[in-house]
Amino acid sequence: MTKFKTLFGIKETDVKNTCLLLPLIKKDMLHGLCIERLSRGRLYASGNNSSFTIIHTGVGAGLLGDAALYLENTKCQNIIVFGSCGLVDEIDNLNIGNLVSPSLSYSLESFTEMLSGYSKWESHKPDKKLLEYLINNKVKKVTCASLGSLKLEEGYIDIFKEKNIDVADMECAALFSAVRCIKKKAAALFYVTDIINKKPFYRNLTTEDQRILSLSIKSAINILCKLTEENLKD
Repeated sequence: MTKFKTLFGIKETDVKNTCLLLPLIKKDMLHGLCIERLSRGRLYASGNNSSFTIIHTGVGAGLLGDAALYLENTKCQNIIVFGSCGLVDEIDNLNIGNLVSPSLSYSLESFTEMLSGYSKWESHKPDKKLLEYLINNKVKKVTCASLGSLKLEEGYIDIFKEKNIDVADMECAALFSAVRCIKKKAAALFYVTDIINKKPFYRNLTTEDQRILSLSIKSAINILCKLTEENLKD
């Protein structure tokens, strides 16, 4: 068995032109993506539909960034992270349930630096054409900060506002930097699940919250399926 199949549960030759990397898998998400089941490897679980490959990476920059790097020698050319994010502030055009795509993500994944205060704010960008397609499908363009701590983000709100950061996640910048290294294309599609300090990620969701997020995820899946079927298929 090859290293790739040991880690991912599928062979390198099974990987399609487009890969969706999912830090988390919500209920009914695989069904919506037309994936019957995932094959489990040592680190990741993977599966295919007719248009793209799905890889469940787990949460965190290291796991998702490594997954992207391992795709270097496959025929995959487009990598999209599909997951959730937190909103820095509730404003007129952004709220829970919105679909967003970062046009820039700050690389702030170091827990230690986040604890002591960042000395630099390095940023990374997605592929312009992938971002443009998402924006043209009613996805809002945002500025993102990829963080190393859910707890510590609560103390950074004022700084985020000063730097015009709209949302926070944990993997986006890692993907953008990894694909630049392996010469692939990448973008991110997030659904907003919470508002930092106001409606935190650990709260109990109301029935209305659940309804809004369910519709948001379904809409995101439709956009991703349409994108790959019409533009990125093998």
